[in-house]
Amino acid sequence: MSALTQFFNFRSNKMLVQMLLFIFILVFFSIQSPYFLSFTNFMNVLNQMVEVGLIAIPMTMIIISGAMDLSVGSILAFSAVCMGLAFQGGLNIWLSVIIGLLAGLACGAVNGYLIARHRMQAIVVTIGMLVMLRGLVYVLNEGRPISGYPDAFYFLGQQYFWGIPFNAIFLAVMFLIANFVMKKTRFSIYVYGIGNNEETVHYSGISVVSTRFILFMISGLFSALAGVFLVSRLASAEATSGTNIELDVITATLIGGTHIFGGRGSLAGTFLGLLIIVFLRNGLNLLGVSVLYQSVILGILLLIAVGKQKA
Repeated sequence: MSALTQFFNFRSNKMLVQMLLFIFILVFFSIQSPYFLSFTNFMNVLNQMVEVGLIAIPMTMIIISGAMDLSVGSILAFSAVCMGLAFQGGLNIWLSVIIGLLAGLACGAVNGYLIARHRMQAIVVTIGMLVMLRGLVYVLNEGRPISGYPDAFYFLGQQYFWGIPFNAIFLAVMFLIANFVMKKTRFSIYVYGIGNNEETVHYSGISVVSTRFILFMISGLFSALAGVFLVSRLASAEATSGTNIELDVITATLIGGTHIFGGRGSLAGTFLGLLIIVFLRNGLNLLGVSVLYQSVILGILLLIAVGKQKA
């Protein structure tokens, strides 16, 4: 089979199918709405995809390793509120940001310790963390939003360079760095190896515990980072921040071709899956489609993506 024939083989080339789906979305909604292809709309979409995109980076790695992290939305909210409370307490805004990031890192470390060291099921642990942190967020700030940050802080989520949002540029850089890590480093070999056959990796002398622990710490850190950018963009830290964001993250990851059972996937595919999700949502919003129907459509896409995968 020639390289060209292999590229256009729909069964083997998932990236081609994703690209065609993305192009179809762009063409369809550009016909349905005159505002869809406008530069302003595109920049707004890029601005709004950053939080999901940041969390999708470690989520891709975790799913490739054969696990799952459902606590990311609650970690985002907890980190954002910790940052807000630190600022309210009189700390410098950037010290408060560091506290928020450390809070997310600590949550990821707890997840990683229980899952990697004690071999507890990732879904059970992260659901427990999801519920616990969401409740803790309401206890910490009693459900009140925290606002009033200095103008310098809004640079992260509201500044534009040459008409492009700074946070979207930051997300692209993070994807490029992570893609390099997952293609050119030993760490990626460990991650893919654990997803394919954990026992073989263990008997090869590679520390499965350390690798899993690092993955969940990265997930906690990036969830906190997403929280910082969300607060900067919306100018408020709220207890409801990040609610159900894990569903969009997992949907983008799986539509991007990452295998639900682990061992296969790529960050390039996740990025394309992310674009499909955010532009589909944006187009449906422009057409006035209810959020409930949007959830149904995304659910169907997710079922199709997972249904084609085999163990």
